[in-house]
Amino acid sequence: MKEPIQQSGSEVSIVIYDAPLPPRYLRFSKKFIRTLFVVVPIVLGLLILGLLAYGIGSRAKDVPAPTMPTVVTDEEAKVQSLEAEIESLKSSNVALQEKLSGHAATSTTANGQEDPFLLVIRKPYGMQNLLSENRVSLDQFEFIPEKNKTSLKFQIISNNSENRVTGHVLVFMISGNGIVAYPTDANIGIDQGVKYSLGEPFAVSRLRPTNAEFSNIPSGNSVKFMIYIFTREGDLLLIKETESYKIGNKS
Repeated sequence: MKEPIQQSGSEVSIVIYDAPLPPRYLRFSKKFIRTLFVVVPIVLGLLILGLLAYGIGSRAKDVPAPTMPTVVTDEEAKVQSLEAEIESLKSSNVALQEKLSGHAATSTTANGQEDPFLLVIRKPYGMQNLLSENRVSLDQFEFIPEKNKTSLKFQIISNNSENRVTGHVLVFMISGNGIVAYPTDANIGIDQGVKYSLGEPFAVSRLRPTNAEFSNIPSGNSVKFMIYIFTREGDLLLIKETESYKIGNKS
């Protein structure tokens, strides 16, 4: 078997001709060439990928995690509303217990103050006069006389939108035929004194419309209304006497 004229070597020679200069011979190891054209690009590629991964990872830490929108069904909304109502009742019960436990001290300091005019309302036990705190106010009064009923519409306004105000509202219509209360159930106790808790329950953060309807038709030439607002614990928040509304003569 014939041997090859040239055997594979470990070097590669390159001849460079640069006339009129004599040719130059450059010799490179095959390992060097492999390293130059294979290993070096791979190392550079890995280095670039590593830098990219590091940059993306550092930016990802600063990006907040995406939040998926929550879908609240009608039943879940009702449950949340009931839970909020329960928490409000718990807070009211705690406040009521604290007020009852400190009733003796409250009565002592309140004796020097003038009692507010409560008309036919039975004064709640341990009632505090919070009129000066101006938590709520009334606006947008509308007197609507009809054939079979009389209505007074108004807005209850919370003067601090950050705090939710809850309580009871009582409205009395005063005309020539006496005093009539709203809600209707409050008329039962007018002779003995109306309990504040018979008022219409309400909760307001900003605006809360109220429509006080009376089935009685007022008599005389004019009618006016007295509005009382109490907290759930029986503290007085507001007393408002409306202007006199003309209704004409009634037979």
